[in-house]
Amino acid sequence: MEIKETASKYQTVYDELKREIVSGRLAPGEKMPSELKLMERYDFSRQTIRKALEELTKDGYIHKVQGSGSFVKSPHAGGKNAKTVIFIALFAQHYFFSQYIAGVEKVLKENGYALNISFSNNRPEDEARCLQEAMEKGCAGILLIPARSACIYSNLHLYKKIKQLRIPCITMGGQLPYAGLPCVIMNDFEGGKMAAEYLIDKGHTRIACIMNRTEGSGSMRYAGYQAALCGAGIREEDGWARWYEYESFQEFLEQERLVEDCLSKVTAVFCFNDEMALGIMGILEKRGVRVPEDVSVIGYDDSYMCMFGAKKLTSVRQEPLKLGERAAQNLLGLIKNPNGDADAFFEPEVVERETVRDLNG
Repeated sequence: MEIKETASKYQTVYDELKREIVSGRLAPGEKMPSELKLMERYDFSRQTIRKALEELTKDGYIHKVQGSGSFVKSPHAGGKNAKTVIFIALFAQHYFFSQYIAGVEKVLKENGYALNISFSNNRPEDEARCLQEAMEKGCAGILLIPARSACIYSNLHLYKKIKQLRIPCITMGGQLPYAGLPCVIMNDFEGGKMAAEYLIDKGHTRIACIMNRTEGSGSMRYAGYQAALCGAGIREEDGWARWYEYESFQEFLEQERLVEDCLSKVTAVFCFNDEMALGIMGILEKRGVRVPEDVSVIGYDDSYMCMFGAKKLTSVRQEPLKLGERAAQNLLGLIKNPNGDADAFFEPEVVERETVRDLNG
């Protein structure tokens, strides 16, 4: 009976101190209260307190310094998850997901790390749950594709907390400029600029732009598009830029006046991704508008979708496999050296196929 009672007591101390460490109330590097102070706080014996501290040390939450006492370690270094990386993605069905994972998993496996995957479904509240679980359970590091990354303030407090707790974390797919977290991403501003410049070089001066409003990458691609127009002395007209959200993708394509108010007034369309580009091509085909003879279309991602249809889609190339590999490599670098530089920006490239007409003759 006494053994069970002692076990219950030390577990109480263990659980409460662990919560304080994971929550950040006891910060990394902070000295733990002495055995005497913990005995006074809980009114338990020295044996019980010592057992709780031994278990916290064993599970990697604290470490002892001879002659100085016990100190808090970063919670990501704790216990059975010390060699596990958590990847928080948007959707399992996203056409880049399997390639991201293949790149990440290859590097982690080669270095003896396991991969744990969770999904936010592009919902900040679900992302918050995933981040909280990662912090509470402990992990070696986090790879994060931010939900609704154009609205970064939703979980800014959690990004700041991750940084405060010194948990290695790298974002992919989008940058969080005010969170202080490193990123491994495509240079989306340059990608948008390159796509628009490609169309301009082909003689197009009336160019629509269809972007995802909730993605930070959408904002950057649009900014690049604007920079290209400005550099060519082209003034963007009302109605050329259109915005949609993942959740309203189909509804956007079914807008009755999309063709009349936008697509009929331009000679080319730059789309946020290949999926939207194919959707626009489908609308134009139904209206008897020929691609590229009447309207040119350029996508973004250079995914397998570019090979669908009678006309192969011109697109801006991303390389998710290499992005995944680099993100995993940089995260492992952060785990070894928390002060290292983990940012990486991949440069885009236009892959020319059959959906852009040269108006120069």
